[in-house]
Amino acid sequence: MPDRTTPFPTPTTPMENQAPALHRNGISRNSERFNSQREQFTKFFECFLSEQSHDLSALRDAATAVDPPNESNLRQLVSRVVAHYQRYYETKEASAQSDINPMFSQTWTSTTENIFMWVGGWRPSAAFHLLHSKSGIQLEGRLQEIIRGGVVKDLGDVSAAQMQALDRLQRETVRAERMISEEAAEAQEAVAAAEMVQLVSSEDRSEMESKMAGKKERMRSVLARADRLRLDTMKGIIEKLEPIQAVHFLIAAAELHLAVHHYGKEKDRLVAAGAM
Repeated sequence: MPDRTTPFPTPTTPMENQAPALHRNGISRNSERFNSQREQFTKFFECFLSEQSHDLSALRDAATAVDPPNESNLRQLVSRVVAHYQRYYETKEASAQSDINPMFSQTWTSTTENIFMWVGGWRPSAAFHLLHSKSGIQLEGRLQEIIRGGVVKDLGDVSAAQMQALDRLQRETVRAERMISEEAAEAQEAVAAAEMVQLVSSEDRSEMESKMAGKKERMRSVLARADRLRLDTMKGIIEKLEPIQAVHFLIAAAELHLAVHHYGKEKDRLVAAGAM
């Protein structure tokens, strides 16, 4: 098992080794480079999943320890896990700079996951639904303990002040989502602009390539904004939670992501094998 006391991720982790190669890639337009870029990010994503599984084990250990870690150690653990997510989005952005196409036709995720994607990833406001769902489940599970005056150290113990702060953050997130969705719609609708319609009969491939490059750049900008909102939302929620509550939130996020991913991949495998 990896040493949980070292900063995450260490320089020798597979995820760290994959990231520089993606950062070094230049703009690619031919199919060979396109496939290479997709393959590189697929390998990186597999490393991301492995690191996420390791993090999940560390988070579970901290949440269930008979002698719980002190707040300082919990904060270090939470910061390490958040750094993992941040590196993922930094590498994703670098890969998108090289080629935006794979980010909107992802093959490293399952077809089930792709159904529910918003601008190349999970919808940020869903994080609040996850938080409220887990909080309700944990509150119900500890209700008798709370009635007896016991101390609850999980999301079932979110205070009224915390809920108000989270509610404000949720409203801000929804507004930001709406603005990004509108920007994405404008970029998508631009494909049907008069300048594009005029190219239909010209068969000028170079001109089409030039026009499409500009429109892809707009989508790249939209994706970058969406990914920043995803990361900022996660950080914002964690900042409003106590360290042990943040641990439970990160556990819920990782468990849901890994469960849906593995379910979807297994379903895709069965479909490909003709078993469904």
